[in-house]
Amino acid sequence: MLPYAPWVVWVLPLVGSLGVPVAAAVNEKVRNSFAVLIGFITAAFALSMIPDVYQGYVGNLQVIWIPVLNLRAGVLVDPLSVLMTNIAAGIGALILLYSLGYMAHEEGLTRYYFFMLFFIGGMIGLVMANNFLQLYVFWEIVGLCSYALIGFWYKRDKAAKAGMKAFVVTRAGDAALLIGILILYLQTGTFSFLEINQVVEAGKIGFPFLTTMLLLIFGGAVGKSAQVPLHVWLPDAMEGPTTVSALIHAATMVKAGIYLVARTGFTLVSFEHIPAVYIQNWYMTVAYVGAVTAFLAATMALVSVDIKRVLAYSTISQLGYIMTALGLGTATGWFAGQFHVLSHALFKALLFLCAGAVLHVVETTDMRLMGGLRRDMPITFTTAIIGALALSGVPPLSGFWSKDLIFAAAYAINAYPLLAILVVTAALTFAYSLRWIFLVFLGEKSDHAKTIHVHEAPAVMTIPLVILALLTCVSGFFESSFGHFMGVHGEAGIEAIPVVLSFIALIVGGVPAYVVYYRRSISPEVLRTGSFGKVIFTFISEGYYFDRAYYVVFVNGFYRACMALLDYVELKIIDGLNYYIAGAAKFVSQGFRPSHTGILSYNMSAILIGLVALIVLLFII
Repeated sequence: MLPYAPWVVWVLPLVGSLGVPVAAAVNEKVRNSFAVLIGFITAAFALSMIPDVYQGYVGNLQVIWIPVLNLRAGVLVDPLSVLMTNIAAGIGALILLYSLGYMAHEEGLTRYYFFMLFFIGGMIGLVMANNFLQLYVFWEIVGLCSYALIGFWYKRDKAAKAGMKAFVVTRAGDAALLIGILILYLQTGTFSFLEINQVVEAGKIGFPFLTTMLLLIFGGAVGKSAQVPLHVWLPDAMEGPTTVSALIHAATMVKAGIYLVARTGFTLVSFEHIPAVYIQNWYMTVAYVGAVTAFLAATMALVSVDIKRVLAYSTISQLGYIMTALGLGTATGWFAGQFHVLSHALFKALLFLCAGAVLHVVETTDMRLMGGLRRDMPITFTTAIIGALALSGVPPLSGFWSKDLIFAAAYAINAYPLLAILVVTAALTFAYSLRWIFLVFLGEKSDHAKTIHVHEAPAVMTIPLVILALLTCVSGFFESSFGHFMGVHGEAGIEAIPVVLSFIALIVGGVPAYVVYYRRSISPEVLRTGSFGKVIFTFISEGYYFDRAYYVVFVNGFYRACMALLDYVELKIIDGLNYYIAGAAKFVSQGFRPSHTGILSYNMSAILIGLVALIVLLFII
């Protein structure tokens, strides 16, 4: 690997972000080129670690951080950290390159590139950290950057509120994570992953107590990775630039929660050493939260008409897939989850950047105002097809291999309820993916599309699309090499029944979508007719009323509680305070009254004495 790569790979983008304003002082081109250059150098350092880890290298590098508390800062170089680092750095670099075209005419780009680099550095620092304290510092950096970038267009009311919503909702998970970390430290006396693992394996901490700590830590992952019930911030996060959406969904932020669960389920508790019965509640919680999230988000994607929100709900759903795999509590499930992390990072970055290329010319997010764009945007259309089919798990694209590996892992341990939910979700995924393609690129142009000049995006935007599309096509064939890299041997493999179930899901989801949205044999409006269909459609399109419930309980309820408290204070306390305040004011005024003699010479003498005292004091100082 390159010299000091485990340190440079996260320090460089953090320090580089501080150089953005300096580069901007020269001119805009220097600033933009500087940000992209830092991104690609960071990616080079990340890539340089792959050969060493592939050959079995694992490093736990540390330096003194806070001597008084005997705390050390460190990096943990292992397959999991290097995988997540390369996802953040590699995709981050491509998004920065894409930004040269997509963000070319926007204001506030110094702020944009500063936070983009800071975001990438924060995410890499998070996954490279070898202890919980350091991880939590970067965890909050990632949260801060997401708030700033989602609300980048802060003059737009929706964008400002979306950034604040993301910040507030994820705080609930962050609070649970912090509590879990602190209690775990009190029980083990260390923040280090490896040292905690040794304490756990030695049986020095009760397994029921450990389960509680793991559930608290999982709360942090639920917030960051937008799992039910803390998923409500992610769809609104689409108010930020599409490049920010791509970075959040594919490489940073939401992957932080996935990483946290993967780390605690492998390094911290190490299911190879602890009987699953002791932490079965944790595994079941992770798995079923993931499965329910996957299904609910897929249904919401199926009714959304916003080109970016469909992809946002899709991200929530696919993260649910990964959580389910991690919750299976087996080495195969863990490996399948990480393989899907890689697949999802590639095809979801691709899809978001394709959406950005479309938005770059049509200037609307409503898919009903698009249609027929394939002829004018052939590169975007082709790469979007690849991304959508990979998302749906169509062979031989990357999503097929990783998704079916999750099916196989669930099938291997007879987790049939989970498998059933995932298969139904797979059918819904193919349905909304085809619907997305049909509405945006196929059919006839809408009246809106006819009034604008539709054209292909510039090369600086299409080159990242082509690179991501090629990686999406070939990455699935490297399953064996990926297994060797991750240190999982002899566990992977596609079985007949999960593959059959996968193809059934494609048929069940694909045929109705083709009939309704391509052939137009049945109008989509028919599905909403009737009292039952209308109720179901409204219920799903309103996001199962999670937002409404939060508003009633937390916003409206909190407001009413505050008002009631203020009324109580006004009636019961202020009257008493008025008595004491009035008395204190009378006492002070009576004491100060003798100084007002009404004799001018006395007053002037007092002023002179005060002035002399002030001058003497200044000279002494």
